[in-house]
Order: sequence, then C-alpha cells, then structure tokens
Amino acid sequence: MLEDAVRLLTGLPESVAILAARIDGIEAKIRHLEVSLREEMRAGDEETRRFMRILHEDLVARLALISERLH
Repeated sequence: MLEDAVRLLTGLPESVAILAARIDGIEAKIRHLEVSLREEMRAGDEETRRFMRILHEDLVARLALISERLH
C-alpha cells in the first residue's frame, strides 16, 4: 500500500505541471477572446455612431423641408 501511495505521489508533480500548462493555455485563449470581443464592440460602437449620424442628418433635412412647406 505504501508503495502505491509513493508511486501516486511521485507522479503528482508531473500531473500538476500538465494541469498548470493547460490552465496557462486556457488563460491565453481567454485573453485572446477578450481582445477580439473588445475589437468587435468598438467596431459595433462605431457602426452605431455612423448610423445615428445618418438618422440625425435625415431628421434635420425632413424638419427643414417641413419648415419650408409651412412658410
């Protein structure tokens, strides 16, 4: 029994190292996904701003047309 316990404990550092490497890989993937998500959010924000500018310009033009028709 003692030999089995020692065998398990002997392999533990290698198992921990493998697990640590996997965790490092997962952390790297998460960082990459976070950067990608931030870039997509910025692009979406810019698209929203552009669309809002178009809508604003359209509204101003329509209000000017209405104003012209009233006078």
